[in-house]
Amino acid sequence: MGSHFPRAIAVWMCMIAVILTAPAWLCAETIHKVYLKGTDSQLDVYFIKGRLPGPTMLLLGGIQGNEPGGYLAADLYADLSLKTGNLVVVPRANLSSIVKDERGLRGDMNRKFSGNPLPGDQEGRVVSIIKELMSQSDFFLNLHDGSGFYSDEWESPIRNPMRYGQSLIADADVHDRNDGKVLKLGETAKRVIERVNSQIANPDHIFRFNNHRTVEPTSRHKEQRSSATFHAMTQLGIPAFGIETSKEIPDYRLRVHYQTIVINAFMQEFGIEPDHPKIYLESPYLKYLIISIEGQTPIVVGNGDTLKVQPGDTVRIVHIESNYSRGLTARFADSVSRLNDLNYDVRIRNNTTLEVRKDRFLIGKIPVEVVQRWSGRGSRGIRVEPRVDYFIVRVNERNHIVEPGEELTVARGDTLQILDPITNLDKEMKTGLRMDLRGFQSESNPREDRGHLINTDKDLQEKYGAPREEVISFPLQAKLHGRVFGQCEIAVRQPKLEYVVLRGNNGVSFVAYPGDKLQIPPNEVIRIMDLRANIGESDALFVTMAGRSLRWRESGSAGITAAKLPSHEIPLDITRKGRSLGRIWVKVGDDFRLTSSQTGLESRLLPVRY
Repeated sequence: MGSHFPRAIAVWMCMIAVILTAPAWLCAETIHKVYLKGTDSQLDVYFIKGRLPGPTMLLLGGIQGNEPGGYLAADLYADLSLKTGNLVVVPRANLSSIVKDERGLRGDMNRKFSGNPLPGDQEGRVVSIIKELMSQSDFFLNLHDGSGFYSDEWESPIRNPMRYGQSLIADADVHDRNDGKVLKLGETAKRVIERVNSQIANPDHIFRFNNHRTVEPTSRHKEQRSSATFHAMTQLGIPAFGIETSKEIPDYRLRVHYQTIVINAFMQEFGIEPDHPKIYLESPYLKYLIISIEGQTPIVVGNGDTLKVQPGDTVRIVHIESNYSRGLTARFADSVSRLNDLNYDVRIRNNTTLEVRKDRFLIGKIPVEVVQRWSGRGSRGIRVEPRVDYFIVRVNERNHIVEPGEELTVARGDTLQILDPITNLDKEMKTGLRMDLRGFQSESNPREDRGHLINTDKDLQEKYGAPREEVISFPLQAKLHGRVFGQCEIAVRQPKLEYVVLRGNNGVSFVAYPGDKLQIPPNEVIRIMDLRANIGESDALFVTMAGRSLRWRESGSAGITAAKLPSHEIPLDITRKGRSLGRIWVKVGDDFRLTSSQTGLESRLLPVRY
């Protein structure tokens, strides 16, 4: 490992000592430490200290590079601010395998935690650093995407005891430490799962506890004895869990969402309290590159621009500008020596392509063209063809980035404003730019649709749209002197309520769908724990009942008091901008009963805690 790593740990521990003696309002801070900097195994670690003292939890993502649900979720917590407790966040344990989107380029890093690294083993150095970080922590979570769906019993080839997905894995139910203390891993995992599953609407995606019984001679997972969680539990005596979301869930963003639900539940379990718990994941995109050719003044190169150089020119990528600041790499397609060519001089002899990635995701391609003969001014630099990089559409109070060919879905009643697109046009060319949303025409300026407030309920003529399924799609076109050179789609759908999560005094929790009929006991108070509609999270929803309307803000902020209900059945409406998205019907009765609007079947609600 060399001498630098222990010195860095010592400096970090001294800083902790200084922080712990400071006033509480000074204690919250984040320290970013980079190990193995500039190598293909670079390890970025974020030490996040809360304002108030508490336990420390290590979050590890990306130890297996083809599992984006884990490393993208971990990356979100690097920016978290904590009120109580501490986090150590390692978003990308195996950077090279993440960029290549492979499990491991030199074997499985999660099978290298037993024994010591061999001389010159770069991945072994990473493992040693992770072990040291574990020794500073009270709890450890290893974030993964796993195969299939775990089930205690065989249900199908993808849902059975040998699958990993949608499970919390521990190496034992109970583990006896050398000091006589007992780690009750199973009990902890089951409490967390109870919190997590109450927030998951799809019953196929709920989590289960997966005890690998790794220590036992009959374990079916003996390979886990070389894993990170096994080392943490047996060698350091700290509770350690693997979070496995399923690779069978095709949208990696939903897997990231599930990971954050589980991480947040573990933080609550361990007493680590965030200042800013809301997490939002947006699609990565490249804004531009800053590139220097032959040491000259750097130029700005947009996604899809063609970079022109002379044979043998030295090119240096100075900076990558994206909507993310971490996990960015740029590499010439024919480069064989490095994973990341950022801030290196690269000599160009043949036509090639510069590929830019955020983790495994390709976010930009810059063709590089070698001009064989010097022809004076203009031979080096950029050849520009009119192109839209991104459309920018303001929906209500939030800007959205839409790539050409992509579709932005909005709810009927949303207010749109078309803003200036991001293009490669210079100032002179932009004078001929026009934006045209088909189906909308402004009386004040019928040739230009930028800047107008467009009510999607009243201002769009449906005859210009393309109806399909539950949406009507309207083309948004960028035109240069009347010629379309870029287009995306604005899809307008009817807003509707999907379901309501309710909870009673005695801990009974249940989901009601639009049209359902709910009967509740006369002494009951029902709290609304969650609302789900097919609209943006920032939209204001209102709960309307018995002539009163209350804005929905957070879990438990609205509810139903049975004692105040009239004798007859009345609707509980969820509304948006004065229109109902859906309703359930409520009346007072002897016990909890729910009648499905879909099947007509009546069910007595069992006391399952939310």
